[in-house]
Amino acid sequence: MTDAQIQNADQADLDPFYYGRRQVIRYDRTGQPSYTYLPLTATDFLDPQAGDEFVQTAQHDADVRTLRAIFQHLHRFNPAIGVLSHIKLIWPSAGLAQPAPDLAIFPEMSDPDRQRTVFNVREEGTTPSFVLEVVSPRFATADLEQKVAIYQQAGVQEYFIIDAGWHEGQAEQTPPVYQVFGYQLQTGVYLALAPDAQGRVYSAVNKLWIGPTPARDSFVVIDARTQQPITPAAEREEPVAAAYAEAANRARSLAEQLDFLRL
Repeated sequence: MTDAQIQNADQADLDPFYYGRRQVIRYDRTGQPSYTYLPLTATDFLDPQAGDEFVQTAQHDADVRTLRAIFQHLHRFNPAIGVLSHIKLIWPSAGLAQPAPDLAIFPEMSDPDRQRTVFNVREEGTTPSFVLEVVSPRFATADLEQKVAIYQQAGVQEYFIIDAGWHEGQAEQTPPVYQVFGYQLQTGVYLALAPDAQGRVYSAVNKLWIGPTPARDSFVVIDARTQQPITPAAEREEPVAAAYAEAANRARSLAEQLDFLRL
């Protein structure tokens, strides 16, 4: 057990809703619902259920929204490619954890605009070719280590990780220091992709580079064909300040509700 895992376990002992909550609805004989909440565990993060709410940071949520807009813009002219976020993946392999990645790219996807709550790989007939996770401070071990094994076994061609350096006890208390990690599947095994001199890692699936800004206070996605940063179209782009504010409000709202449950 790593030091971070031990610290997380200690925090969870003090705060049952440290990782998040799961809403449970029960109905009485008259059909009237009652609502209760169950605390989540670190294991639940690797295999979430519908309605699970995990404690994230506002910066994490804002980064995910920015990335989703970038990849939607990148693949906007290919109707067969799906760009999904936070959709639980149902693998054909029994016993393999089924996470809901921050971003997943699906080739040859039927009706990519259809709303989904889960993505059943066997029924949909396509496996994600690219998965990207933004490290969650309370779940850093899962993003950086455990999911590597999951996505490798599932046959995901590339797995990328954006890490702001905020791990347990550091989230939003120190300036971020971004770095990017990438893995590519070769003969069934993930090989780590070496970054270039600027710390950027190349994605052959998407034909782009992902890396930190020169100051390492954020990240940048660069089109390998133009060598220019990818900027989402205006109609799909959400101002960073607005995205961060909305993410902060959601995080604060969840925190307030969890505080109420602890009373």
